[in-house]
Amino acid sequence: MKSYLDLVTISSRVHKRQKRMSVFCIVLSVFLVAVIFGMADMFIRSQIMQAHKEDGNWHAAFKSISEDEAKLISARPEVIASSWYGVLNYGGDQGYTLSGKNAIICGSEESWTTQMQSGFIEEGVFPQKDNEAMITKSAKTMLGLQIGDQITVDTPAGTSLQFTVSGFLKNAAKTMEEDSYGIFLTTNEFRSIYPGVTDGEPADYNSIYYVQFSTHCNIKKTINDIKSQFGLSDKQISENTKLLGLLGQSGNSFMLQIYGSAAVLFLLVLLAGIMMIASSLNSDVAQRTEFFGMLRCIGATPKQVMRLVIKEALGWCKPGILLGISMGMVVIWVLCAMLRYLSPEYFAGMPVFGISLPGIFAGICVGVLTVLLAARSPAKRAAGVSPLAAVSGNANDLCPVRSAIRIPFIKIETSLGIHHAKSSKKNFVLMAASFSLSIILFLAFSVTIDFMHHTLTPLKPWTPDLSIISPDNSCSISSTLLEKVRKNPVVKRAYGRMFAYNVPVSVNGKEKMVDLISYEENQFQWAKNYLLAGFIDEGERGGNTGLVVFDRQNSTQAGDTVTLHIGNNSQDIIITGLLSSSPFNSAPGVGTIICSENTFRKLTGQTDYTIIDLQLSKNAAESGVDEIHRIAGTEFIFSDKRSGNRSVTGSYYSFGLFIYGFMILIALITIFNIVNSIAMSVLARMKQYGAFRAIGLSNRQLIKMIIAEALTYAVTGSFCGVIVGLLLNKFLYAKLVTFHWGEQWNIPFAEITIIIAVVILSVILAVHGPAKRISNMSILDTISAQ
Repeated sequence: MKSYLDLVTISSRVHKRQKRMSVFCIVLSVFLVAVIFGMADMFIRSQIMQAHKEDGNWHAAFKSISEDEAKLISARPEVIASSWYGVLNYGGDQGYTLSGKNAIICGSEESWTTQMQSGFIEEGVFPQKDNEAMITKSAKTMLGLQIGDQITVDTPAGTSLQFTVSGFLKNAAKTMEEDSYGIFLTTNEFRSIYPGVTDGEPADYNSIYYVQFSTHCNIKKTINDIKSQFGLSDKQISENTKLLGLLGQSGNSFMLQIYGSAAVLFLLVLLAGIMMIASSLNSDVAQRTEFFGMLRCIGATPKQVMRLVIKEALGWCKPGILLGISMGMVVIWVLCAMLRYLSPEYFAGMPVFGISLPGIFAGICVGVLTVLLAARSPAKRAAGVSPLAAVSGNANDLCPVRSAIRIPFIKIETSLGIHHAKSSKKNFVLMAASFSLSIILFLAFSVTIDFMHHTLTPLKPWTPDLSIISPDNSCSISSTLLEKVRKNPVVKRAYGRMFAYNVPVSVNGKEKMVDLISYEENQFQWAKNYLLAGFIDEGERGGNTGLVVFDRQNSTQAGDTVTLHIGNNSQDIIITGLLSSSPFNSAPGVGTIICSENTFRKLTGQTDYTIIDLQLSKNAAESGVDEIHRIAGTEFIFSDKRSGNRSVTGSYYSFGLFIYGFMILIALITIFNIVNSIAMSVLARMKQYGAFRAIGLSNRQLIKMIIAEALTYAVTGSFCGVIVGLLLNKFLYAKLVTFHWGEQWNIPFAEITIIIAVVILSVILAVHGPAKRISNMSILDTISAQ
């Protein structure tokens, strides 16, 4: 041995168990940080992919600017791509049609379709001439078009516009849901056909200038420079808030609140790692008092002892960091694979074995940083050990007892357990803080669940993939059509509804209007989850019975009799149930009554449907959907909601997977941390337990002593953790939820109950191992345990 620091290797071999437990703490800390940062990185990647698909890869849009100003903006070195983009007949109310279907006409530059929209072009190229056009893929399917074919767009003025098809675009959620076609033209051609404008400014053509900046520049600063240079107002500039927020470059006040909340959560994770490792090192130092005292006896200075402890701690970093990061990467791979499986539409580009550099870097940095910070206090404690401690080998010699241990009404073993917990103030604070931080982390992260529920709405069970809709909202879709589409193998479930709008009714002496809607078996089954009062079955099977949907006026209740005035007839219907929600949005002041198909036909005399909804099987072939479209024909609106549904599902799955993953991870870390901390504390006092057994204490009393010590940490830590956690929960709730939606904070009793239950379970598991070990050891082995 050439240096006293070589003792680190020898000490590690001798104290293998303590080393394993300390390395385990480092692994937990690095794993926690690596997974959280890696999951955040993958979440941001997934959301950027989704933002590109849904909103486009542009960063800012400028309204009411001139052509010259647009050219100056595009010439800036920060600008990667730019394009004018204008829309005609967006609302479908201007009368442009293609083969009888509504046509939305857009004008842009080629960069809009090739650089600012992800995978927008399915086939062909952007129009190279003014008489060429690209059209959405649905037109190719329904009209049998090919590249080079001619299309004719009918205008509200009675004229026709002729274009040659140069390519096909990906179907947009809007055009598919509205059963319309999207047509893309060059900017010059778009402006030449725009009605009522000749040689106007871009704003006259309903055109906006979209810009994509380099992500390596300060986008917010660049936008402000452009704003100042051209004297633009805030109303003339809009940002792609979601995309800029994900890139960390948004100046939006709500995104700034999110950034601030993320910083708070990052500090909590860092603090949790420090506390876990510090608690472990402190216990390790406590059980090796004799060793450090012997070093002092042979001439080691306090500074040398400090260096030895720090080097030993850093030596544990190598296996701890490597294992922690490896475990973290495996968890991230599993989550990415789950995303690809659950929502391949949006996350097909997510790498299965993606490497998260931010997660690895954060894990390494936080691992080394937390060890250095955590080792500082135990190192000082070790350096403060006097040579006299080498004789006794008892850490408690540093904290002499001045009076007998006695707590009224509590047995001696319980009193000793509480005393052991409080004997070293520093260790007590570290252990209690370790418990507290787990609770604080859980309560802080639980706010993100409320944030998710406000930002995302999951699909309702009745949400259709396809709908066949009567264009005039009348009962004009025959039941024969329903039976035909139901037989298609891609259809999982098909159901129709009949509507009678604005039916005058009398209820409780008041006159009002209602929408009368029919349900069938599936819809009545779904309605059971939204029943507030009454019964569903009576409304489904009874004659002249129905359900009412809750409204703010709350003028109709279960048990009321409603008189419907349809034509020259008046008929009564008994309300058997009150629902909290339904798939329909009636006009203000108009109620909703739901009845069976038989009751509807009896009341109205109508036999056909207003809408047919279809839910498809999971792997429905596109050819089957096209067949249903052909069966529906052009007489009805064929609404394809699959793209919008996939968007909602993709967002909900990705957000939910990561948020609930965080919560589960924190709960697991809580269990591992508490179990390991108690085990380390017991190991540090093993000689004391041997002495107690030698003077007559039974194994059962020793176990009660350990339980009392663990509960002291748990109760103190839980109390402090819940208090601080609630304050932080309220703070983050105000930043993430109240600031944007105005909803006021309430005490999260469910979350508190869950984390306290986790702590109690952790204490039970933590006590079991040491108790079993003590029971199996002889008195001599216990006294000589290292």
